[in-house]
Amino acid sequence: MLVSVGDISARCKGCGGTDFKVLKPGTLRLTSMTTCTGCDRVTTYLDLLDDIGDQAMSRANESLANLKRNGRRGPKPKK
Repeated sequence: MLVSVGDISARCKGCGGTDFKVLKPGTLRLTSMTTCTGCDRVTTYLDLLDDIGDQAMSRANESLANLKRNGRRGPKPKK
């Protein structure tokens, strides 16, 4: 199972893999235990979502830093 939001996928902290399986069948919950299919590292669904959030924040911070470094891209559009 690929856990992703938009183009950001959760990555295993052990091997960097992106394929996970739920250990107990049933309704997926934040506390559901998952395992990486690449290295068998066990984590929760919540931890996978947290990883996606961390990646999104990192991208946003990089974009802001680039905007500050490069300045504005031109005049404001006229209304």
